[in-house]
Parts: sequence; C-alpha cells; structure tokens
Amino acid sequence: RGSRSRGTLSVTSGAYESPSIQFLGSAARLEVMKPKPLFSIGLFADAQYADKDDYERPSEKGRTKYFRAVPERLAVALRDFKSKGEGLACVVNLGDLYDGVNDDDVTVEVPTRMGAIPAHLASKNRADLDLMAALVRTGAGGIPVYHCLGNHDLNLPRHEVTAALGNPGGASYFTVKLPRGWRLVVLDTTDVNPRYLDPGSAAQAAGEAYVRAAKAEGVVEVKPWGGGVGPEQMEWLGGQLRAAEAAGERLVVASHIALSTTGARPGMSAWNARDIAPVLEASPAVALCIAGHDHPGGYGRTLVKDQDGLNTFGRVHYVTLEAMLEAPEGSTSYAILEVYEHEVAIVGVGQATSRRLQVSPDGVFTGVATFGRAMDVMESGMEGEVVVERSEMGLLDWINANRGSMGGGDVELR
Repeated sequence: RGSRSRGTLSVTSGAYESPSIQFLGSAARLEVMKPKPLFSIGLFADAQYADKDDYERPSEKGRTKYFRAVPERLAVALRDFKSKGEGLACVVNLGDLYDGVNDDDVTVEVPTRMGAIPAHLASKNRADLDLMAALVRTGAGGIPVYHCLGNHDLNLPRHEVTAALGNPGGASYFTVKLPRGWRLVVLDTTDVNPRYLDPGSAAQAAGEAYVRAAKAEGVVEVKPWGGGVGPEQMEWLGGQLRAAEAAGERLVVASHIALSTTGARPGMSAWNARDIAPVLEASPAVALCIAGHDHPGGYGRTLVKDQDGLNTFGRVHYVTLEAMLEAPEGSTSYAILEVYEHEVAIVGVGQATSRRLQVSPDGVFTGVATFGRAMDVMESGMEGEVVVERSEMGLLDWINANRGSMGGGDVELR
C-alpha cells in the first residue's frame, strides 16, 4: 500500500508512538528523508495588469496577454505563498506590476521622454498601480514584499512608483537580510534609459548619450523598453558584494531585466549585461540572479576562462521567470524559491519552469547522492519535469564553448 499507509502503521517505544520507516513505502521514505529548505521566497513576474481586452501578438501566434485575468491569478499566488507559513521569508515581485500607457515616440533614433506623461494617461496609470499595490498588500497578509522596478511600472514618476510599492526607504535598489546567512539584493535595471529618467535632467542627458554610443557600437540589447545599471548603482553594487564577502553571506540578486545575455533572448537582457555579469561572477558571494521581463522565461550561465585559459561555465545561475500575464487561460505562472545549504530549487506553478540549481562549489559534498532527473523529481516533490542545472560542463558543452581554441568560432552558451 506504500505511501497511503503512512501514519497508520506504528511501533510503540515508551510513552509515544511513531511511524516506523521500515513500514513506509519508497515515496514515503523519501518524504521522511527529504531535507527541509533553510527558507523560501515567493516569486512572480510580469503581472502587467490593465483593464483591457486580451491581446494576441500578431508576430507570435499563441502568445496572448490576459490583462484582466491577472488580479485573480495574483491573489491565488499570494494565498499559496501565505500557506507556506514561517518558512517563507518574503515575496519578490520581479517587475511590471501593471501595464501602463504613455505617449513616448519609440521610433526615433534615441527614444526619450520629452515631458510629463499627459494627465489623462497618468490618471489611468495611477489607478492601475494603486489597485495592484493594494491587492499585494492585502493578499500578502504581513509577509514582506519587495518590488523590482520594471519598464512598464515607470509610466509614472519613479518616486511615485516606489512610494506606492512600499520599497525600503522608497528606493529603487536596495538590500535586505535573509535567514541563515543569505541576503537579497534588488537592482534597478530601468536605470540609464532616458525614457525612465526625469525629463531635462543631467541623468537623462547622460542616458541619451549612452544610447547613441551603444547603438554606434551595435549593442543589440539597447531597445526602447530596456535599460541597465548605471555607474552610481554599479558602485553601490560593488560595495554590497564586498560587504557580503566579508560577512560570509550568500546572495540572491533580483532585477526586472536579466543581468546576463545568456539569461534571456537577444535584446531582452540589461543594456550593459556584458559589464554587469563579470562583476557578479567575480564575487564568491553571488549564488543566483533572478529576473522577469522576457515573458517566455529562460536560463543561462556566462562563459568564463579557467586556469588554462579555456572557456567554462561561470558559477552564477541566471533565471528568467515566465510571465504571469501570458499564462494560458485556466493556468498561471509563479514559483517558490527554496534555499538549501548547497542548492536552490525553483518550484514552478503553472507555466513556470521548475529547476534545481547547484550553488555549492565543485567538489563540495551536496548531501544529494545523485542529480539524476528521476530522483530529483521524487525528492523535490515537484510535479512534471524538473530541469537540473549542474556546476560542471558536459563534454559537448565544453567542445562547443572552446571551438575558438580549436580553430572554430567561439560560442556563447544559452
């Protein structure tokens, strides 16, 4: 009868009774032996609410935005997060809480925001943001919720959005202590884009200059809906990495836009991802980076040079979570990030991909005898297929990554 008999067969020892593991089926024994996470984090991305009809992308049949379905989907996700109890440290919104409208001309060479968004558009944006912010506050029921700023969120002034969302100190980038020697770092990847900077400001002028220079160099990431991490924020990030290393902390880095070109499709990562990723890879504190923005989701690791000058995988995992907005009718997309001593598990719900990510250094005992997929599915309790990402490279990956050293062209792995 296997796991169905769990808790009904017991052996007596002194004054209490407990199930004997010998009497349990294999699935039940795995449940007893399965390690518990140190803590967990609720994740959702690209809710992007608007009071308007569903929209199917003309160029990508089958990809539909279900704007009005979002509030109920988010309410269900928040109820699920609350059900996790004290083990849930916080919830992270990976950006684009509402859709928003503006009158920006994105067809010009350097798209920018010429002035304040017209009052009638700003009023609609404010109503949608307030509705979603209230839903999150009420639905979270006291669980801390931290928000990444998305490009759609900035259809209102930045200070107004961060105040409505309730980020610590009204900041767009910040850090929060997590349990068991971990820390959350939230970055603002709407930085640099002149569309999202105060009209007429020195920062906006610098953003416009950045766009001109990047386009002249052929940087494919520079799209009107993107952005990056500016110099001041990069300096702040460097300080946070050094502080975490000194304290022996591990970091989860969250942002709306992927911080590596391997974590999203071309044109959907941060404008200066090629500058950000090496900084993150160089810090032993960074375990993984999570993002939204690219609605189909994604995963990647950057290539770094080993001691022999050959390409190998970097340590940091870059995960892009599938958008809640585009989950098919009757479905959804959100996840629970479970943090263990040597790995993290992303337990996806609906369209969100479940993943197991090794975060311990090579050669360190992980406490898991096998990373085989069948065992992973049983141990994790995840339904459906689980994508397992190891730290080491397979032979085919290594050959592809080092073609340049063997007479071919270098390949960036995705």
